[in-house]
Amino acid sequence: MKKTLIVLAILSPAVHADGNIEHFLRKSTHTFELKNAYNLIKSGRYDKTGNSNLLNWVQTASYDFKSPYINDTFGFDFGLYAIEPIAYGDKFYVRNALKKEVDKNGNITAKGFSKVSNASLKQQFNISDFDVRLYEGLRVLKFFGGVSRDGVVTSSSYYGITSEAISKHWNIKSGYLTQYSDANSSSREDLLTKDNKDIDYIYTVDTRYQYQEQSFRAYIGEGQGYLRTYFLGYNTMVKSTQLEGKVFYVNALSKYKNMSPRNRTFDNSTYLAEIKSTFFFPSHFISVGYTYVSADKKGTLGRFDNNLSGNTKGNNDTIASGLTKDFYNNNESMVYLSYAHKVSDEVKVSIRGRYGFGFDYKGQSLDEYEIGAIIFYKPTQVKGLKLSLAGGPNRSFRRGFDNTPILNSKNKVESFSGTSLLAKVTYTF
Repeated sequence: MKKTLIVLAILSPAVHADGNIEHFLRKSTHTFELKNAYNLIKSGRYDKTGNSNLLNWVQTASYDFKSPYINDTFGFDFGLYAIEPIAYGDKFYVRNALKKEVDKNGNITAKGFSKVSNASLKQQFNISDFDVRLYEGLRVLKFFGGVSRDGVVTSSSYYGITSEAISKHWNIKSGYLTQYSDANSSSREDLLTKDNKDIDYIYTVDTRYQYQEQSFRAYIGEGQGYLRTYFLGYNTMVKSTQLEGKVFYVNALSKYKNMSPRNRTFDNSTYLAEIKSTFFFPSHFISVGYTYVSADKKGTLGRFDNNLSGNTKGNNDTIASGLTKDFYNNNESMVYLSYAHKVSDEVKVSIRGRYGFGFDYKGQSLDEYEIGAIIFYKPTQVKGLKLSLAGGPNRSFRRGFDNTPILNSKNKVESFSGTSLLAKVTYTF
């Protein structure tokens, strides 16, 4: 942030001296966004009573500035957002949207806040056939190699050095990250393990090759001494059908293995494999898919985890990551079905179903499901306005924070049924 302010101070007189301030501002992009989001989730996942209310009803405002490249080489990006609660449930903090504040009597309240979401210097140049962009500072990174953004309403950010190199067939991204700003935090923090030991950096390299109707992708990422993740993906179009395959593989390193079992969700390694087909028609499409997880953990039910530190978010670009829950348990198979229909230029509807099965705990077979219906409305007469409504039922099993299922008095795994209702109104101008 300090570097950004220094460079702004240097660049501003230079721009003014050249008489290009008007051109600079005209070429800059300014995006303002107002968002009202209602997220109501009733869940018994971590609550024996089954009455947990994860409601977060919030109002947000954000501003994003992207400068042009001065002398076609240097520029900067800057973003701010603010969030305020309208209403919230007793377990609102599970959804990572609002700040959690605890008073001396142990009472928990939700607090709004504002933060810098993006503050980065940027540089562009060419190397052979590649357009190269370098960034230093704070950025929101979504599905960027081994890391991604977090947050149901606002976004988390990473601090470090990142790059993107693009040519006709190649897209190569890389990052060296040293700090993280959580979605519900107004400050940056160092990278940590789940037991609060230091992680000096996260690195990731992400390569995608596109040729005609085929796409190959591979990436590697590591939280220093904690977890190392690998990914291979393939995507192709055969007439009006898209075929996809993905494999996420994660190795536990010394800092992860040295944590107590309650902080680990697997012992040595874990993987998630996915296949999916999407069939396109003039006004709708249908997707079917399947995932399988391996995540052995001695004495309990393991779970896939690719978060490269204890306080960041791994790349969860998989159909096993659902609307309000995931299907990441050891030996869990999951089948996926999605139907989306374009009603008009303004209205789109979709329904998605996930069913996980084939896994067990202490000899008891377990399964879970989630069904979600989604409506998108984008009125053509009001530019920048978007509305969405989503929700549906789900069922799973109660568990501790280490994913160990909770047993009842008859030594049976306790299950729960939950519901979700997610509504959002967004106006961008």
